[in-house]
Amino acid sequence: MKLLLDTSIIIDFQRAKQKQKTWLYQLANQGEDLYISIIAHTELHAGSSIWENKNKKKELETVLSNLTVLPLSLEVSQMTGKIRHDSGVKITDAIVAATAITNKLPLATFDKKDFPKVKKLKLVKKPS
Repeated sequence: MKLLLDTSIIIDFQRAKQKQKTWLYQLANQGEDLYISIIAHTELHAGSSIWENKNKKKELETVLSNLTVLPLSLEVSQMTGKIRHDSGVKITDAIVAATAITNKLPLATFDKKDFPKVKKLKLVKKPS
């Protein structure tokens, strides 16, 4: 299965003491094709701990090296505007949602508040 990961999935992994219990770890071990949007990539690099802690930065780069980063495109840009207009979600979430929809990928996220507002977006829930 191919999945687009929201920032929340990576942050959960970074914060976890037992990495093997995280959803990201489980998805990677199942051999899923994992993707991330360029905006999520940017958000992950915006955290101050990444620049203050060499180990955190190295860990993030290792995680990202196993993901395919999807760029912005004109189609994603236009869909982002439509999603923002229709759902009112913040622009960063609209970009992630548009990236998922445009690339025909379900989105794995822990965000239960904003992404469900986006029509046509297929969300994947963490198995219990």
